Amino acid sequence: MSATPEHNHDPSNKALTVFSGSSPEDVSHARRLWSSLCMPSPLESRLVSADIPQRLPVSRPERIIQPEPPRTDVHNLFAAQQRQEERQKYMGMAAQRKETLALLRRQREQRIQKELLSAAFKPKAPKENKIPKKKSSELSVEEEMVRQLD
Repeated sequence: MSATPEHNHDPSNKALTVFSGSSPEDVSHARRLWSSLCMPSPLESRLVSADIPQRLPVSRPERIIQPEPPRTDVHNLFAAQQRQEERQKYMGMAAQRKETLALLRRQREQRIQKELLSAAFKPKAPKENKIPKKKSSELSVEEEMVRQLD
């Protein structure tokens, strides 16, 4: 396949390439290659694009909410009885909690009373300095070293 500029067809256009002496198959391959190298037109210039939806969304029919059928007296009585049972259960739990808190408060008060009674009989431990006293000469040397640091 040889590519030579075409001088016969248009003397002003030297950019055209002619495949002379090539088989028709090579020429068709070359045309496909050159056509694939062309940039596609921008999306804005196309009339239809697969990327852009062409139709508006379809509106859905509105859901109609049907009111509940009215409850009968049996349902109302059953619901009221259940509420009353739950209220009784929670009232019992609240009473049990109050009793537990009162018991804990009494036990705390008793413990504090016992501690106050036994505090008078506890032997008092002597307060000792946990830092051993150094000799005055060692202390003065250390003080002087600290002054030198400042």
